[in-house]
Amino acid sequence: MGGMKRYLIIFLIVSVCTAASAQQPGAVAADAGSCSARLADARVAYNSGLFLKCISIIEEVLDICALPRKEKQIALELLARAYIETGDPLKAEATANVLLRKFPHYELIESDNPEQYNRLIKKYKIHPLITIGVKNTANWLQHMTTGVYSVLDGLDYSQPQAKEPYWFTYYGMAEYEFIDGLSANIDLMFFLSSYRRDISADPSFNLTYIEHDGFIEFPVYLKKYFHLGKNFLAYASGGAGLFYMWKARGNVYLTYTTQDVITGKNADFSGKMENVNYLDMKNRATAQWNAGIGVGYKVKNLRLFLDARYLGEIGSFNAPEKSDMFPELKNDFFYIDQKMKINQFELGATISYTLFNSVKRIRN
Repeated sequence: MGGMKRYLIIFLIVSVCTAASAQQPGAVAADAGSCSARLADARVAYNSGLFLKCISIIEEVLDICALPRKEKQIALELLARAYIETGDPLKAEATANVLLRKFPHYELIESDNPEQYNRLIKKYKIHPLITIGVKNTANWLQHMTTGVYSVLDGLDYSQPQAKEPYWFTYYGMAEYEFIDGLSANIDLMFFLSSYRRDISADPSFNLTYIEHDGFIEFPVYLKKYFHLGKNFLAYASGGAGLFYMWKARGNVYLTYTTQDVITGKNADFSGKMENVNYLDMKNRATAQWNAGIGVGYKVKNLRLFLDARYLGEIGSFNAPEKSDMFPELKNDFFYIDQKMKINQFELGATISYTLFNSVKRIRN
């Protein structure tokens, strides 16, 4: 037992010493006061012209200390300046590159720095690279007839649809600013819409068609920014995209009597078809163009814009030439689609955040 006890004591002593040894670097890193004091020593060494000592201190501090963002920026700035003073431009440039990548919104105060350092920082061009955001807009939607088709000669099939009020929607956007001030963008939008057609004739013919549709839009566009000041900017945009229909359900109602002279029927009629899926009778994928403007304010990686945009469908989501797929519409209800497109005007706001910034050295 005595031997076992002795081995246990030795094991505990070794374990405690090993743990203490392993925690030593962590203790230095966790001692914020010591790190800040070392950084102050590096500043004193730099101001005293002891640039190699300054470099040595900062390299050690960056290696073992978890500095707050502000102090890390100061340390990298001081290190780059010290490398310049020692005639080591390659290390100065490498340090400046690290500084600007970690702090892309670094503000150069030229009066506080030597001219060589100012020239070094000015060799870099920084702008947002990848940005994501959310839009909240009021949308005015208009169904526009582009072609009228008829079944019965005595009916006016060109009667307009009822206009829809505006509605609010949210959708997402992504932006890739491939050069400073010019970006490629894509939005992802979902919306539902309805339209109604009432076709009637004296003395007794009444036809009503109501359709409920669902669409997905993928506007793709280029955006050109104009800098209005330090934090203010404006843009103009334009492009094209995909307009995709994923839902088309309709209801049709018809009544007429023996007095009706339009159909030539000899009996009273009242009929309806409800909640019918007419998606096969549609052009599910069409094109779309868009143009917009906006003005905004930026704070580091955050941007807030007020936007206005017009989106116009190219082609028709209705396909009257496919009406034979539902022969009962023409034969029993005397109905046929118009060619129709959807145009939209939207007014709203966008909030976006830059995930990655581009930091590039300007080559002479």
